[in-house]
This record gives sequence, structure tokens and C-alpha cells, in this order.
Amino acid sequence: MPKEPFPEPIANTWSEPINGLSGRLRVEFEDLKPGLRHAIFIELRNCSLNSVTLTNQPQASAELFDSAGGPVATSGTSSDGPMPIPEWIVIPRDAYTGFRIDMQTAGLPTREHGVALIAVGGKNWEVAAGKYVLRVALIFQHREDGPQNQWVGELDPPPVEIVVTPQMLAAKAGCGE
Repeated sequence: MPKEPFPEPIANTWSEPINGLSGRLRVEFEDLKPGLRHAIFIELRNCSLNSVTLTNQPQASAELFDSAGGPVATSGTSSDGPMPIPEWIVIPRDAYTGFRIDMQTAGLPTREHGVALIAVGGKNWEVAAGKYVLRVALIFQHREDGPQNQWVGELDPPPVEIVVTPQMLAAKAGCGE
């Protein structure tokens, strides 16, 4: 992942097309039992004249920065649970799709810790209230067992801002909890 300064995050901004494919990140806050995390999605748009096929398991490289632009230290949370099964996605021309790229098997810090988890690209961060910028680069490699028209390349979607409020961290689980 390039180390040069990144542009200011702008919500819903697509990357410039690379070999006919453009991307953007989307982040959703999740209030789970017993903790809190952010779901990270990649949305991909086919700008080419032909359909493209790619895997839902790209290699990801991620960095998280604080509001001053400094790197946020990773945390040492564990992983537990089944790994997602790789699948092939076909995107017709002039269409788009999206799927999760975060590590859903990463261990959640409990609600009492007052932090939320961000886990993507083999890294975990436990974030307190504040503003953060997430940068993710995705690499789609050729797979011998895959279809002929695989999209192969590196996609660097625009960075996305993540805001964590004290109210989010104080949220209670639903259903009377």
C-alpha cells in the first residue's frame, strides 16, 4: 500500500476505473452481543463493455489513521469461527455489486471496554470515540480453478471516514438487554 498522503475522504466516492472496474468502501456500525464492531464492505462497479468475474475473497491490505493523520496501533484480538467460502461474482456491464471484506471471525471486545472493533486486511483495531480514516487496497489474483474472464488487478478505493461517537459505545443490545 502506498505511503504517500491520502486524499480527504469523501463519502460515496468511486475510485478511478482500473481495467474497467471501479470501487468504493462502505462502513456500517454493528451493535452485537456482547460487543460492537464495524462491518466493512467493498462495492464494485463494472465500467467496461463486458461482464467481469471476480472472487469475493480478495487479498486486502488496510491501514487506519486517527484524526491527526497518525497510524492507529493494532490490537491483539483473536479469531474464532468458520472462514467464509470463496465464491465467484459476475458483474454485468454497467452494473455494480458489494460484499463484506472485514474479518467477521475476529474476537469482539466486550461492551464494557468502551471500544468498537475494526478488523480488515489481517489487522484488528479497537477504537474509542473519535474520527478515523480507513484505507484499504484490494488485490484480486488469478486463480487456476476460476473462470476464464477473471478480473485480475489491484484496486485502491478512496479512503473512508469512520466516526465513533460516545453514544455508539454506550449503546445497549436490543431485545430488552
